[in-house]
Amino acid sequence: MIDVLVVGGGPAGLAAAIRAASAGLEAVVVEPRTTPVDKACGEGIMPGGVAALRDLGVRVSGHELRGIRYTDGRRSAEAAFRGGPGAGVRRTELHTALHERAAALGVRVVTAKAGEIRQDADTVTAAGLTARWLIAADGLHSPLRRALGLDRPVSGPGRYGLRRHYPLVPWTDHVEVHWSRHGEAYVTPVGERLVGVAVLSRDRRPYDRHLAAFPALAARLADSPGATPVRGAGP
Repeated sequence: MIDVLVVGGGPAGLAAAIRAASAGLEAVVVEPRTTPVDKACGEGIMPGGVAALRDLGVRVSGHELRGIRYTDGRRSAEAAFRGGPGAGVRRTELHTALHERAAALGVRVVTAKAGEIRQDADTVTAAGLTARWLIAADGLHSPLRRALGLDRPVSGPGRYGLRRHYPLVPWTDHVEVHWSRHGEAYVTPVGERLVGVAVLSRDRRPYDRHLAAFPALAARLADSPGATPVRGAGP
């Protein structure tokens, strides 16, 4: 019998499967999509995350991050990371590296949806597979969590996230957080000639309109065409 069945083959689900397999358990991942999956995210891994990946035996390539800087275009504050460097890593690169590590440890990935969940005192079944334990790693809007009655109402207004990459040589080795009354913009170098810019706001509007709320950043990016399409995520 399978020891651990992981529903969701994103970074969280694969990390859980890697940890289980490293402990000598049989782990199977259920995921309907093909790896890698690109999503809107900041793509900055803090030093603790870099250490956790190293502990999992996962190696990723990206851009070393030495600290974090906050700015509103007039004032700024920054600090270096104390626990070693972080890393700016494309989400697709991270997803691929986790997938390859899981495969090397013998984790099986089943291309399917979880479907109906059935459980008794000793086992749980999803996607036609029965295991001793199940890990729900199927995302922010987890259908599995909802099906099991574990959803909780979210207090306060939600926020929208949008991300785009620019083919620029990074001008900083810090994560830059630009802020205004409309929201924040996160600048993360992720390669030798690639910078990711993600905006986070309660306002639902096009990416370029969000970017206009940060004049200094918008001016720096004005002459650079986007290297990737805008990707978004909602509350």
